[in-house]
Amino acid sequence: MKLSAKTIEKLVGIITGDSKVSPYRSGPQLIAFFRDFGERDLYGQGVPSRGAYTKEKLEKFDGMDVMRGIISNAFDFFDADGLDPEAAAEDFNRALVRDGYRLTLEYRRGWMEGDRHVEADPYFDVVPISPLTVAPTSLAAVNHDAVREQIQKANRKIDSGDYAGAIASAYTLVEQLLKLLLVKTSTTYKENDGDIRSLYKALRTPLRLDPSEESIDAPLKPILDGFQKLIAGLYEISNKASDRHARIYNPAAHHAKLAVNSAFALCEFLVESHAYQESRLESDARKEASA
Repeated sequence: MKLSAKTIEKLVGIITGDSKVSPYRSGPQLIAFFRDFGERDLYGQGVPSRGAYTKEKLEKFDGMDVMRGIISNAFDFFDADGLDPEAAAEDFNRALVRDGYRLTLEYRRGWMEGDRHVEADPYFDVVPISPLTVAPTSLAAVNHDAVREQIQKANRKIDSGDYAGAIASAYTLVEQLLKLLLVKTSTTYKENDGDIRSLYKALRTPLRLDPSEESIDAPLKPILDGFQKLIAGLYEISNKASDRHARIYNPAAHHAKLAVNSAFALCEFLVESHAYQESRLESDARKEASA
């Protein structure tokens, strides 16, 4: 894996401990650290400064697979008093994600004690960034800068490991799109209303999405009812697991991905439903004009 110069500089501070967010390593400890990766240096006269030595080694290994192990080991200080490896990893991810990788918290194989599963030691794995979330084409075409911004934010936060932030962006995306479509359909709503449940309820009529309407085809009713529950679910998870409010719990990656992709699917459907209704109105207007 290849790292940028900026990421290497940041990693030097983690390995040496000079960044103050990881344990301090003396010269001999740094030599011992890199000995695990095949180096055979001896501490003594002629050894460069701690920072220069660490940077020299990282530049030597840059572009090799062994760099993943070096990064993982650099953040293996879960037993260090007064230090938070998860916070340090989250900060480091802001640089690492630009190189196409991110740190993820994993656990070694656990065991059972009676009917209770005991998790083994935690560690950080370095994984390549995959396209966890993809903004739908119709959403990308929406002419509203705030909506496009939230799409980009949600994707960036998923990739950087900011799962609470990704859920908050997903919620804001839905809220802003609902308000945009309410304006486009000339539907009255309260501008300061941040409850997506009430905003969606107001939009159901102009987009003909109310499952209780008799004109709705029977096979579509359960899906539309599901969207109402999805809205309620996004509202609840954003209150409990996002950084919009004080969090009750920290969301896992797959929970954040589920929230973001659900928001994308919902918003894409709303955009296309609006386009469909607009097309119907135009078609009806043409028929009346030619009658």
